[in-house]
Amino acid sequence: MSKRFGADRASVRRLGTVVLAFGLSACSRNTPVTAATSAPVVSSRAISVYRAIAESIYVQTTGRVVAVAATSLDSACAQQACDGLAVRWGVENLWWANGDSTEARDSRADLLARASSPFDMRAVPQGRMMLLETDPGDVPPRGADVSEWIRFRVTHADASGAVRMSPVGFSRSGRTALAFVEWRCGPTCGHTVAVALTATSDSTWSIAEMLLTSAAGK
Repeated sequence: MSKRFGADRASVRRLGTVVLAFGLSACSRNTPVTAATSAPVVSSRAISVYRAIAESIYVQTTGRVVAVAATSLDSACAQQACDGLAVRWGVENLWWANGDSTEARDSRADLLARASSPFDMRAVPQGRMMLLETDPGDVPPRGADVSEWIRFRVTHADASGAVRMSPVGFSRSGRTALAFVEWRCGPTCGHTVAVALTATSDSTWSIAEMLLTSAAGK
């Protein structure tokens, strides 16, 4: 069952503590895109959103380097039978609306419209001490054993884990952003979460709400 979290700084820390403590297993239903050079380059506005997610949730929670996949998640599903994308990405309901359904619908529509076109995200970790680029194919798959994670960490600056994020959906006003996130951090560690953000300036974002969409043993 999905679980919604209000996301001030304290609740971001609480979410990270909860999901890491329970050892949530990443539930990847997306086919990795390995040819980053063939994907459109992500916009500067989206880069700010990706950095806010990676640093505010994962770096802040773990205190360690976080690997960022070089391409965004797309809408592909490897399962024999898949729910609709809005359900898989946790945006079928307007849980982040906060009384403004127009903003929420705008950001959801934009996210789903972008979902089939992965973006080249190699610019996201550039100049960020605690973010490190990784090829999506180099991230240990779901069910990988301890030795695969040891190998990953040895070759990735002892990263606490790896994050893949969907394209970002923006409201027409530019005040709201929405993304889906997959986090992998070990054989029994990881989760998927939908994240809504609010613009605090032209180039900075704060996390407003989060919805946990998968967890180990759930």
